[in-house]
Amino acid sequence: MTEVRAGEWQLLDYDSDPVPAAVGDLDPVIKHYEAIAEVMTTQAKLLKKIGDGDETLLKGKAADAMRKRSRESADALNKASARYTDVRDALRTFRPELEYARSETGLALADATDAAAAQKGAEGLPDPVTADRPDNAPPLTDAEKRESESRTGKIDEAKGDLEAAKAKARAAMERFDGAARAAANKIRENWGDDGLNHSGWEAFLHKLNKFLKKLVEILMYIGMALAVLSILIPGLGMLTLLSVIVTVVSVAASFILAVQGEGSWLSVIIGVLSLGLIGVAAKMAGSLKNIQGSLLAKGGSTWSKDMGRLQGMINDREWMRGLLQIGRNPDIARRINDMTVSMTPWVKNLQGWSTFAGKTSVSPGWWQITNPKYLATDFSRFMDRIGGGTWRWDRLIGISDIKDVQKITAALGQLGVTGFAIKPWMYIGPISYTFGWSMRPFSLVNPSNFNPNDLRWDLQGWRDADYSGLYGENPVL
Repeated sequence: MTEVRAGEWQLLDYDSDPVPAAVGDLDPVIKHYEAIAEVMTTQAKLLKKIGDGDETLLKGKAADAMRKRSRESADALNKASARYTDVRDALRTFRPELEYARSETGLALADATDAAAAQKGAEGLPDPVTADRPDNAPPLTDAEKRESESRTGKIDEAKGDLEAAKAKARAAMERFDGAARAAANKIRENWGDDGLNHSGWEAFLHKLNKFLKKLVEILMYIGMALAVLSILIPGLGMLTLLSVIVTVVSVAASFILAVQGEGSWLSVIIGVLSLGLIGVAAKMAGSLKNIQGSLLAKGGSTWSKDMGRLQGMINDREWMRGLLQIGRNPDIARRINDMTVSMTPWVKNLQGWSTFAGKTSVSPGWWQITNPKYLATDFSRFMDRIGGGTWRWDRLIGISDIKDVQKITAALGQLGVTGFAIKPWMYIGPISYTFGWSMRPFSLVNPSNFNPNDLRWDLQGWRDADYSGLYGENPVL
């Protein structure tokens, strides 16, 4: 936090306050670094005890496996603690220098302000020597000469005071800059020897992890938005495709983070399981779409054959009507009537199939992006829903392909053709789709990365290593 002092700093050749930092604001910063160093040292002692085999803290096969890592972690914490201690010590030494610099520059500003006012006042005094005098004016008197000399002396004295104020400020700032350099050197003095320096690869990983965590967070919101849209307008293949792409990218990012201990394996597992279930659902949906196509082709073939037979019967009936014109024959009239009666439901059924087939086709799956009908189908469904069309629950849970097969089978019954009987195990596809779809938003959630309420965002998060009640009634140290 800054505490900029107002004033005419240009008198000291500064555009603004050269020491704007408030001295008091350093105190909480010093305490913060001191607290971190103390907590690190305490935890390092605890980890060292575990590493040295103290079974009062931790025992068992898990403890044995952790001992080497505990010793290494204790050593790293001690080195890190030393860095924080150096920062604390450097700031403690720097604090009085900051206070001195603010005091001296403040006094210099006051002196410069007084000197500038004195100079301005002296320059406002009359100067008989430089004043315009008529040619016939009498010579200057000794008093007038002394008055001019007094004015000049006051101006020079004020300028000298101003330069002294500037010198005072420069000296304070030189001392302050030296103190700042000394503090910086104190902070960095052990960086090359404590073994905590990061390699270029580690720096790259740090930046990569930071990017991936933000990416996972952004993808989470995108995935949830797609899930909500898919509930409002079910059956849009593009939404499902985008959601799967988002999940794939998120799983890949979460996997990279989890491998490094920077992310949640649960997110990876849920994401992979979600994609696996969607894959099962897509495979079975593809089979059902093939069945729909074959049933429609079968119906079309049967309809063509029946139309040929029907046309033959119509021709026979017309021939018999011709015979009836030659002479009345009750037997021929009866046969014509029988043919008409038998053809009526047949014609109706053929017309029914023709109408059904004319408005029925196999809709493309969400993965069939190259299908010419893909975008057209999505647009039609979108406009239908926007226009108040029926909300399709069967599309939401992936059962629409089963219902389409059943509709085609029912229509084929008009042609006397047996359709396809849905097997119970085929409902595994819709079940997989429903579970995979509902799990996708959760697979994108990784609260350990960006949850501000996670204790690891706070100093108290260091107490995660307090296995035996370090701060309890019976502290172990």
